[in-house]
Amino acid sequence: MGRTCCVSCNARSHDHKGRKLDNGLSFYGFPSWKQLQGSIVSDITKRRRMARLAAVRRPEIKFASIQRYMKACSRHFHSENDVDGETVDCGLTESMVGYLFDGSFKKQIKFQQFVRQYKEAETIITLQQVPLEVNEESTTQLQPQPFTSPNHEPAHKRLPAVVIIPAFPKDVQMTLNAQETCHIVPKLRNKIIRVLYEMMAEYTLYPTNAEYVQVSKALIVKYPFLRDVAGNGYHTWHMSLKRKFKAERAPLVSDNEVKRLKDKFGHTKQSKATSVPASLGRKPANQTFELCVGEDSTSVEAHVNVLQSECRKTHPNILTVKDRMARTFSWRRREIMEGVPVEDVLNKYPYLRIPAGVFDEVDRIHPSTHGFCHRFREGFATVLPNVLKLAEGKSLLAKQYTDARQDALADDLPGIDFRAGLILLPSIFREKIEHCIITVREGDPATLHPTIQLTDNDWKMAITARGLSVVKVDGVDVCQCASLDEAFITAFSMYFVFNIAYPPHLRSTLAFLQRRVVGIVEEGDKPLPVTVLRVINRLC
Repeated sequence: MGRTCCVSCNARSHDHKGRKLDNGLSFYGFPSWKQLQGSIVSDITKRRRMARLAAVRRPEIKFASIQRYMKACSRHFHSENDVDGETVDCGLTESMVGYLFDGSFKKQIKFQQFVRQYKEAETIITLQQVPLEVNEESTTQLQPQPFTSPNHEPAHKRLPAVVIIPAFPKDVQMTLNAQETCHIVPKLRNKIIRVLYEMMAEYTLYPTNAEYVQVSKALIVKYPFLRDVAGNGYHTWHMSLKRKFKAERAPLVSDNEVKRLKDKFGHTKQSKATSVPASLGRKPANQTFELCVGEDSTSVEAHVNVLQSECRKTHPNILTVKDRMARTFSWRRREIMEGVPVEDVLNKYPYLRIPAGVFDEVDRIHPSTHGFCHRFREGFATVLPNVLKLAEGKSLLAKQYTDARQDALADDLPGIDFRAGLILLPSIFREKIEHCIITVREGDPATLHPTIQLTDNDWKMAITARGLSVVKVDGVDVCQCASLDEAFITAFSMYFVFNIAYPPHLRSTLAFLQRRVVGIVEEGDKPLPVTVLRVINRLC
């Protein structure tokens, strides 16, 4: 009679013609519960049967109705009668271990060490208990209590102190067992979130933040390769679980707990009046810059005069210009923080009207062993292949890039790929590059943030040719750049130079460039949004 493994591998002892397979596998049934040989034997055999049942993870198999034909193959055992760590830790006491290995103290010690070894790697996690010594008002606001029925029994309860990550659908579990990064595949990721949701929803539709965090941590502990590339490692799972619960609760208006908490904590959406800022949006001044020793307003004015005089020359002395820019750096940063208009800053410090001057200024603000432009190019080159792959088909500009690449020479391909990656990057975050790069046909940009105005009307020409581009800030022409990639890096640098807040329509793209491409973290920066973290997981 052929035997089939009931766990997950579907191993067989015989083929479809009844011939025994030479695969070296053995098949073992579930331990029987011996109730007539004393309390110790009864307790041991019952725990072994429960442990084997828990290790198989088949919810349709019940303790009292296990069929005799259900077998587990030897792939799931360490030796003939030793199961893995998930099964062996069945709560055996010292007296039970002594009974199992009667007369061999050495075997008892080995068995206990074996249990401890697998308990250390176990993915069971204890939830942090919410302290009760908090005032009644804060408890009500921060942690909704479960609904109580008329007979004073809670309709929903909190998660148990010990939570075990359940088994996932077969396709997901096979991918996880192969340690593949399935969290970057939306279909598989959604299945993981759905299984975790169903496990938590059995207890409550309103998990606490600690429960969200601990379940997310338990998932990462069991499958470390699902860890986020950036942040604390589990933030995207945490937020995905919260969104899943929110979406599932929305239609449950008849559920007593949902209805009660919607009435208590729900709010009607009110339209917020949005006003267009009258001036450039500056970030709050989180940094303080002290004046150089020996510098005052008179000396700074003298440095500015020398700087302006050099910049008016056809061939200025770059060493002198950089020296005067360094001497006036603290004074200039304080002026920008205080809200001096961009045009006034450019007139006073004309070296900021060329890309090299802008890059040098960023290096003074955020010093590094490599220049800002070099960091940007090197960092973006590492993610460029994945950017082009993910952006394929997401934007109309992707076809322009494909056509330009087919018509280009082999020597021009690296530059074309780099410029196309910059143009297509916002589409990955569901943002539009048209908010940053504007063609001549579209006229002057109607924005106060850094923008690039192309001299060509054709995007294909912008990708292939090294045409001139004009970078503008607050409606002021700042500088001309010889290529689109240089203009893009210059425009991005001006957010730091002029202390400008990222616009909402490009916030995710710019945050990705800042944190992952050039590696800059400024004081007061918030954690990366979940949308950015999920893209980082796919790009890096």
